[in-house]
Amino acid sequence: MTERVILTFDVEEFDIPCEYGQPVPPDVQLEVGSRGLEAVRALLERCGITATLFTTAHFAQHQAQTIRYLASRHEIASHGFWHSRFAPADLAASRAVLRQISGQEVIGFRMARMAPVDTTAIAAAGYLYNSSENPIWLPGRYNNWGKPRRPYLVGDLVNIPVSASPGWRVPLFWLGVKNFPMGLIRREAGRTLAHDGAVNFYFHPWEFTDLSAYRLPWYVRRHSGQGMMDRVESLVHWLRRRAEFVTFATYLQTIRPELQPQR
Repeated sequence: MTERVILTFDVEEFDIPCEYGQPVPPDVQLEVGSRGLEAVRALLERCGITATLFTTAHFAQHQAQTIRYLASRHEIASHGFWHSRFAPADLAASRAVLRQISGQEVIGFRMARMAPVDTTAIAAAGYLYNSSENPIWLPGRYNNWGKPRRPYLVGDLVNIPVSASPGWRVPLFWLGVKNFPMGLIRREAGRTLAHDGAVNFYFHPWEFTDLSAYRLPWYVRRHSGQGMMDRVESLVHWLRRRAEFVTFATYLQTIRPELQPQR
């Protein structure tokens, strides 16, 4: 069986400082996100890989030309309409905007901040898969330790969690890559590939900009800008020798026939 890497980015307004009491004007949120997305585009082109970009409709409306260009090479999925707020109607509205801008059939959804979301409503809005679960305990945010690590069905919707390694569930997402030794990340990614046949990483474009001016926790701010670019690019090169990079849309076609409902 071919092992696969699904590299994903949450393309959004840079509103994380607002969570820590530092308001950022809307135009600056979009500008930081746009600079980060340009860095991501360059990374993907240097490495010659494909990715899935979970994009807010609000961001896409302000960067339509860039999103259209990226859609010619990568999968565009929904990250809601706004990153800072959500209403159930946003599920269908964001999908419609992203379809119009990207020219793609938008089939995937990821909730902002991995917040709980009604999977029935996601399916009713026309999505085929949901990647809104991180099956770890993240203090102050969520505890999904009891959730499945591997893809599973909820009705007709495929839930594809972010990867955490077997056993101790070492988190293989942006905070893990920022804060754990890269040797540990590579080891656990390799274990996950061998055990699951795939590994699903996610990052944010704003991580690839300089965050030193913002009052963010050290574990969010560290290794930002070029430092994060170097870590992710080295990880990508390591993974390329072991697996094939695919989009979620491609991955979904290979796994759906064998999926079972969660019990």
